[in-house]
Amino acid sequence: MTQETALNIMKTGQNVFLTGAPGAGKTYVLNQYIDYLKNYGIEAAITAPTGIAASHIGGMTLQSFFGTGIRDSLSQYDIENLTEKKYLWERMKDLKVLVIDEISMLSPTLFESINLILQTFKFNHEPFGGVQVILVGDFFQLPPIGARDTEKRFVFQTDIWKHTDLATCYLNTSYRHEDEVLLGILNEMRNGEVSEDSMNHFRGRYKKEPTSIGSTTKLYTHNANVDSINTQELQKLETPLKIFEAHTTGAKKWIERIFSSSLVIPKLELKEGALVFFIKNNYDKEYINGTLGTVVEFDTFGIPIVETYDGRQIKAEREEWVFEDNDGKPKATIKQIPLRLAWAITIHKSQGMTLDAAEIDLSQAFEPGQGYVALSRIKSLDGLKLMGLNQQALQVDQSVLSIDATMRDHSTELFDHFDGLDNMALEEKFTIHLQKIGGSKQKGIEKKAAAKKAKEPKTKSFLESKKFFERELSIAEIAEIRDLKEPTIWNHLHDILDDDPEFDITYLQPDSEIIESVEKAITTITKRNNKDDFSEKTGDVKLKPIFLELNEKVEYDDIKCALLFL
Repeated sequence: MTQETALNIMKTGQNVFLTGAPGAGKTYVLNQYIDYLKNYGIEAAITAPTGIAASHIGGMTLQSFFGTGIRDSLSQYDIENLTEKKYLWERMKDLKVLVIDEISMLSPTLFESINLILQTFKFNHEPFGGVQVILVGDFFQLPPIGARDTEKRFVFQTDIWKHTDLATCYLNTSYRHEDEVLLGILNEMRNGEVSEDSMNHFRGRYKKEPTSIGSTTKLYTHNANVDSINTQELQKLETPLKIFEAHTTGAKKWIERIFSSSLVIPKLELKEGALVFFIKNNYDKEYINGTLGTVVEFDTFGIPIVETYDGRQIKAEREEWVFEDNDGKPKATIKQIPLRLAWAITIHKSQGMTLDAAEIDLSQAFEPGQGYVALSRIKSLDGLKLMGLNQQALQVDQSVLSIDATMRDHSTELFDHFDGLDNMALEEKFTIHLQKIGGSKQKGIEKKAAAKKAKEPKTKSFLESKKFFERELSIAEIAEIRDLKEPTIWNHLHDILDDDPEFDITYLQPDSEIIESVEKAITTITKRNNKDDFSEKTGDVKLKPIFLELNEKVEYDDIKCALLFL
């Protein structure tokens, strides 16, 4: 199926499974549909099963979006508890289109739970409560972690998948792979039969250096290999070590959530000559998640300059990772150089990346699909240095093989049907779908205007207060000078930190004993789990329970200050 036809099918409002080999343009088509909806004032919910996958598409994890926490399977009682959360009612009320990327990594039980949650909140027994679902992914890639020994490994094995009436859009043109030989090998793996000719190609790449490419990333199946290689390679460089500590704001638990759900690291160690890859998309600066390069120098401000294999030099300035609460308000922010050492990474973390060259060791492959994922990261066989291969690495899951032909046939029938429709018939279907979900050109204009306004500088009031914080005055002093109440100045301080996360407020930092006591109090209160001790809106521990837990010996202002540094 072509990208254009897949996009048209989405515009008609059908539930869609968008699939195809790596590099077929799944993300491109998805972004086209998301932009189309935005033009009509509809915001699609963009989700993925893991934090890393979610960060690739600028979305949220499914667990965060639906408030399920770490649970995969939810009982009816669990779902009834979710209905007590006001923010979920607001979120579900506006939900018209749900996107789930990297669908192969989603556990069948969570998939079924999401269906039940939507049916409950939408008061609708249709699949997913009548919400249009766009499922994106490739089942030949890695399955959900921990699903190896379960009866159902993939979501297509569930009853709800069968009842959702999914239109399978199987994209069949590769835009990533420049090498027909590599594409042929991957297609053989998708068909479950790797020929002797392909094995000869593998033998020809055994420990052979990639051609016309300056640096190579090593892909391994186990974390221990990756960590060891990166440490050893960095130590070999005789250039000075540069350390980049992440700049963080917000509560410790939210900061840790960002670190655990993305590739950003708290302490990045670099040297001139270090092999690195970018861990974020920045199309303006012409790098994406997975762009490979070498640190060639540091500018006068210490910012690393990365030279890519094609000779481009990119200044790797700090990027921002944000954790937002249920109302979209930032709870924690991390600013860090968007790089990681790239001599080695795990195959699991490489999923979703495009690499110019890779040294791949599949001698310890233990999961069907690992070899397929690793080999599909590169654009050309010339970019492969194969260090080892076992039989498991060439295998793909048998249940995926069994259903793939059916999916291809369905996609072909669908393409023939839609290809036969004239433009007028298609436009009528598009209009009906937009009317159903409440989209209009005027709504799109209003949404864009609101988004533009939201990006404009906040009220100047907090900027006026900022001048006094720069002079290291106390909250009380600023309130008196500005003839405002102290709570207002506290709000200004939070606005300042939202606007400028690196703003220096260390002069407000209380004694370490106070910070430690406040942190212990929060831990105790959290374990006690009395819902009256938590803010219903943000989920944070309220000030009064902390004050009481500390036997009223720490002033409220000191507690507030301590919270700024946790």
